[in-house]
Amino acid sequence: MSPDEILLDKNQVLASLSKLPDRVSSEDLIERILFIKLIESRLLEAAEISNEQVMQELKDLKQKKLAALKKSE
Repeated sequence: MSPDEILLDKNQVLASLSKLPDRVSSEDLIERILFIKLIESRLLEAAEISNEQVMQELKDLKQKKLAALKKSE
């Protein structure tokens, strides 16, 4: 196990998997687990980012969206 590896809580994984249908493909299972891992990694990243940085990223995203809307008109 690498030091950067994200460990998932077994109870969270089981709770999420219990919401799937009784019969599910292996691809769907893997997709669900990877989704949980993605959420965990984003939460860890969010804990390391300052509010100012988040606000600046949101402003940049808003400007890009507005520019794209104006361009499509």
